[in-house]
Amino acid sequence: MGELDAVLSFWHFCARLEADGFRRVVGAEEAAIALGASGPVAALGYVFHEKWANENRRRPRVLSRPAEPPKRSLGRSNEEWARLSPVIKAEGKQLETLRDRYRSGIPSRPVADDEADAAKLYAILAEIGGEKLVGPAKQMAPGTFWSGLKS
Repeated sequence: MGELDAVLSFWHFCARLEADGFRRVVGAEEAAIALGASGPVAALGYVFHEKWANENRRRPRVLSRPAEPPKRSLGRSNEEWARLSPVIKAEGKQLETLRDRYRSGIPSRPVADDEADAAKLYAILAEIGGEKLVGPAKQMAPGTFWSGLKS
């Protein structure tokens, strides 16, 4: 009683648990690859109307632009992580694990690869979980990945 066999949680909670001695069984990247993805699939996106995006080609990119400098800095600088330590209430092994897990989650593949793998994973989830999991669509909706990102 009072024990868990396993837990599925957000990456930052998992990183803290791992630093505290819990064992990581499988991460989202490993699960995606086991299901047929060719690499890690980006798991964060923005929602907007395609008509608006096509009429304002540069604006959708503005959505992610504010995150780019801190992402680059946190991707390279251990000093930035040390500076953030009191804010995120982590130090030592916990801070190192948070840093390493954050860095491993920074998307680095071409959007077309993410799209192809996301479509492959969606089809598998639709087959396994059916309508209760994904609704009536058997395939990922066209336009889920905005065509303007590929150019």
